[in-house]
Amino acid sequence: MTWRAWRTWRALIASLAVLVGVTAAGASPAHAGLDGPVAAYVDQHCGTDTIGSGTAAIAVPVDRITLNLEAVGHDPANSEITAVYTIPGTSKYGTLFGRFDPVRGNVAFNYTVDRPPADSTLSLSYEVVWTDGTSYSNTLTHTLLHCTRDNTSGAEQWYPHAYATVFQQCTSINLRIGGRPVWVRAEDVTVHLSHYPFDAPRFAGQPVWADYWIPGRKGYTSGASGAADSSGDAWLTFRLIAPPTGAELDILSSVRDTSTRTFPVHKWVTIAC
Repeated sequence: MTWRAWRTWRALIASLAVLVGVTAAGASPAHAGLDGPVAAYVDQHCGTDTIGSGTAAIAVPVDRITLNLEAVGHDPANSEITAVYTIPGTSKYGTLFGRFDPVRGNVAFNYTVDRPPADSTLSLSYEVVWTDGTSYSNTLTHTLLHCTRDNTSGAEQWYPHAYATVFQQCTSINLRIGGRPVWVRAEDVTVHLSHYPFDAPRFAGQPVWADYWIPGRKGYTSGASGAADSSGDAWLTFRLIAPPTGAELDILSSVRDTSTRTFPVHKWVTIAC
């Protein structure tokens, strides 16, 4: 084989390899949401916020939006992220900043859009910059939910890589406030993460995390961590101190599989205690 023929053969093999690789990546359901070096997941759900107090209190319908990003094609450490939502044609927008968790490899951004204009376009743009000079940006578009006072149950969720069940146990704890012991109301929150049996081997023995936030009350907070058992199930418990009764509790769990991908699992409940 001549040198020119060898070069031509190598180029053909390389082209076929790239084509096969792109086809396989696009066909794999495990990479749902994968976009370049970042996997992006978006969900929304309707809720109600109260503005004012007493006789002046007003219930306002809201659309709560969660953007979960995962570093897939790059080391998650040493990153800076800007995430912006806009609703074209309106003055509504929001900007948040964050970074990938260096262990989990993901990060979540949460927005609340009050009185969402029905059927409007939601635009989510994000830019990731790493200290090594690498950067990546993208824009995702969705349709806002039609959230009203009569429709507080609407939701659009991402693919459930695990299923979350939340249990709440009311309790009280003794704290020292101003040098004196005081009994304070508390709530123990237990999150049960489970998988279908055929999917369990992917998650068995892998790390899991449960983080939470209370919209308008408490920002994104680390809850508990652990590992899935041989069936892929995990039980995680964390404690809320003096939680606002009746408020929304959002729990964002992260589950890792044997490919080292970290998938988000979002669950929201009303605080009972």
